[in-house]
Amino acid sequence: MLRMCREHGFFRGEECQVCGDEGKFLMSSYELESLGRVLALILRHAPDRFELEMDEEGFIDLYKIVTAIKRKKGDRMRWLRPTHIIGLVETDPKGRYQVEDNNVRATYGHSIPLKMSLPTDSIPERLFYPAKPDEVEKLMSEGIHPVDRRMVHLSKTWNDAFEAGIHKEGPEPIILRIDAELALNNGIIIQRAGKTVFTVEEVPPDFISHSDDVDKENSRIELEQRAKTMPGYEASLKSEEASPAKKKGRAPKKDEKKDKDDDAEEVGDEDLEEDLEDDTDDDADFENEDDDSEVTDDDEDDDEEDNAVEEG
Repeated sequence: MLRMCREHGFFRGEECQVCGDEGKFLMSSYELESLGRVLALILRHAPDRFELEMDEEGFIDLYKIVTAIKRKKGDRMRWLRPTHIIGLVETDPKGRYQVEDNNVRATYGHSIPLKMSLPTDSIPERLFYPAKPDEVEKLMSEGIHPVDRRMVHLSKTWNDAFEAGIHKEGPEPIILRIDAELALNNGIIIQRAGKTVFTVEEVPPDFISHSDDVDKENSRIELEQRAKTMPGYEASLKSEEASPAKKKGRAPKKDEKKDKDDDAEEVGDEDLEEDLEDDTDDDADFENEDDDSEVTDDDEDDDEEDNAVEEG
């Protein structure tokens, strides 16, 4: 769920990770997920379905988004205010969105053409990409190109790429290493799109190799460092030692399951629905040579982070 602490701002969960205060309730977990799905649909795929105009950088007026969602969703989102969207953006674990001067945009995962300017500094020497086992040879020889996204999405660490590429069904991904430093030195532009996601127009084969155990170990160290820098890390350790039992969140309202099903019907197409599920869970996705589907008038759905998706 989404709540707001007076001293430390928005947070997800039962209590502020910094001070332990319960804060002010803003959205249930279901409402947070539902809003995220709608926001991803608007900002990544189909603003026209909500009669919204997006500039070439991907920004849309925050207040117009609120009005459009309330108009389309009716009573189910009559509670929506700009504060809810700002809270979602600021607490998104992947850093998938950006608010600037009352405008909001998704920073990656788009299936629509844009001319986005994103930071190009602080690019790691190595980046990673999850590939399907049967695609590795082709990617190594021909390079990595976008398919159902406008950009190739790369991950910061081996583990980030693995989590982005793993699916409930199918084989585990083969993680490829991208020599980002060499690519930059050869004029390839790589942008920081999220906390762990980087985008590039394409990756030539000269910069692609297989990852190794050193990459895995570096990834493990990175994850440990991330955990230690999270707000309230020390307090959470003490809390777990003192009281291992955790509070339970609010159970979904009786009609929430129906609302979710209605959302899927309202916004539609199975391919886009699956795509938005990926947006919720992933930061990068597989290169899929067989799936070059476009968003059509029949497609519609809501989306949460997410974690995005991201195909290469």
